Amino acid sequence: MTKMSQLEDHIKELEEIQRYNRGLIEASIDPMLTTDTDGIITDVNEQMVNITGHSRKRLIGTPFKEYFTDPEEAYEGIKETLAEKMVRDYELTLISQTGKQIPVSYNATVFTDAEGNVKGVFAVARDITEYKKMEQEIKESQRYNRGLIESSIDAMLTTDTDGIITDVNEQMIRITGRLREQLIGTPFKEYFTNPEVAYEGIIKTLSEKMVRDYELTLVSRAGKEFPVSYNATVFTDASGYVKGVFAVARDMTEHKRLEKELKSYTENLEVKVNERTEELKIQQERESSYNQILTTLNASIDLSIMLKNGLNEIVQHLNAPFGVIYLYDIEENVLKTAATHAVKKELLTAQFEVGEGIPGEAALERKTLIIKDIPQDERYHIDFGVMEANPKTIMSIPIVFRKNLLGTIVIGFLTDVSEDTQQFLQRIVSQFGIAINNAQSYDMVQNMAQELQEYSGQLEKSNQLKDLFTDILRHDLLNPAGLVRGFTDVLLSKEIDEKNKELLKKVHNNNEKLIDLIETASKFAKLESTEELEFERNDIGIIFKNVVDNFAQLAEDKEMTIEFLADGEYFANVNPIIEDVFSNLLSNAIKYSPKGSRIILDIQDADPDWRISVTDFGFGIADEDKTKLFQRFKRVDKKGIKGTGLGLAIGKRIVELHGGDVGIENNPEGQGSVFWVTIEKA
Repeated sequence: MTKMSQLEDHIKELEEIQRYNRGLIEASIDPMLTTDTDGIITDVNEQMVNITGHSRKRLIGTPFKEYFTDPEEAYEGIKETLAEKMVRDYELTLISQTGKQIPVSYNATVFTDAEGNVKGVFAVARDITEYKKMEQEIKESQRYNRGLIESSIDAMLTTDTDGIITDVNEQMIRITGRLREQLIGTPFKEYFTNPEVAYEGIIKTLSEKMVRDYELTLVSRAGKEFPVSYNATVFTDASGYVKGVFAVARDMTEHKRLEKELKSYTENLEVKVNERTEELKIQQERESSYNQILTTLNASIDLSIMLKNGLNEIVQHLNAPFGVIYLYDIEENVLKTAATHAVKKELLTAQFEVGEGIPGEAALERKTLIIKDIPQDERYHIDFGVMEANPKTIMSIPIVFRKNLLGTIVIGFLTDVSEDTQQFLQRIVSQFGIAINNAQSYDMVQNMAQELQEYSGQLEKSNQLKDLFTDILRHDLLNPAGLVRGFTDVLLSKEIDEKNKELLKKVHNNNEKLIDLIETASKFAKLESTEELEFERNDIGIIFKNVVDNFAQLAEDKEMTIEFLADGEYFANVNPIIEDVFSNLLSNAIKYSPKGSRIILDIQDADPDWRISVTDFGFGIADEDKTKLFQRFKRVDKKGIKGTGLGLAIGKRIVELHGGDVGIENNPEGQGSVFWVTIEKA
């Protein structure tokens, strides 16, 4: 081969190497360039063209520094490379043709000629936009995490594997009273009352990877002690190697205080629960005793039997050795012995004047009298049947019912009397008052039944006797009659002898008639004394219609037609008792009208009132009798129909309490009457 051929082959080989090297440069994803020793660009690759937005022609021959936000810093990078032969990670901010700023990191070296003379700088730039973004996010995350740590109300710290503090938060600084610099680099255990236990906590965490609620007592710089509870874990590096301990300490001062208070409260609560349980047990026993005594008091209506059995129950349940009951005689104004238990008869005083002795003093003052430390006196000896003893305490309690003195009960005790026993006895005595009143009322009602029959035969003869009758009704006739009803019902349910049953039924039936008479007269008497009623806004048309429905069967039995003309709304301020007025008017119209006749009911506007009318086609009322109709016990000839003569008087009183009026007119359509009532509108 000729020298020329060899040269040509060598040139071709060099060209191939240059093309290969250039291909590598152009294929790089990083911008590349060369400058001379003055920083003038001498060559660039395609990526440099792309990132700057300038053509290769525009870039070559221009100063390197012109394409950066800080030209001087860029030029300093060229000089540093020429001086040091190499620079790494030299950060600059490149400006593209469009003005976009791109953070880049340069690695640069010098290149030389064949003789080793430096000819310029070869630089490779890497776009670090994403890196910078990631770096910023990491910094923000670090700031956020640190912010959380510093804002914690709990003390936090880290130590290395030897227990030396490497970091603390602000709360740790506050609780110890030491600066961050004073804490970091010092042993964790130095800040606790028991350093060895504190160090054991570090060892345990490193061994078990985690500890919970590890209690220590921290000592501040001022010597103040804080009970704290640590939760700790280990932390590792990227390869998982344990680097130390991260611990969170919670100040348990308040918790410990509350824990101590809770313990004390629990102990006190247990004591109170036990005390209350015992109280409830005693109270339950008391209630059982109370119910048994109450049952005894209600078992008999006979006064002497009730008093004797009731007294025996009291002394038994109270474990009291003796007792006496005195009843008050209002006519003689003395207390007389009515029942005794374990008292020597020869020592017993048969009666006391009010104010005399222990029973009389309690009766006079109307309050419980308690005598303590009774002297050793023969008068107070208690006969047990096998021995005698003196009481230590005597209680004398007045028996009162509705402010009326009924008697006195005296109970003796061999010990002091507790407050609970006093209250229990006073409660029982109040039931004695009710039982005595019921028994006395039962006796009274039997005595008065005959008198009442005599009164009822004379009541229609004289207004004076009528007044006397209503006065008798006001003085507790209805209550005794109610008691007779109750007792006869009980006796009837228990009686098996037919003859006795017949007698009881007669008593029961006559007593029912008596109650009906008493209730009617009492209603009138009550209304006579009533000054006002409570009112509510109601539609009286609906009330009247309900009354019509109630009497529909009675009218049908007499083949009568009731025409109810009211079909609107009729609001008035009324008391529910107004229904009695409508019932009485309609009942009278049906009772006193011929079979097969009509009754017309209407409500008319008589501003400012409603005018309620009941029109019948009966026998009519004579003019001279019209004034009597609404007076008590005044009746006109009713063709043999019975009545008390109080119905219309009661109705008139009810209407008057509503501020209205009542009246009667002749039926304008013929024979019969029109009864009317006025009620103010609402």
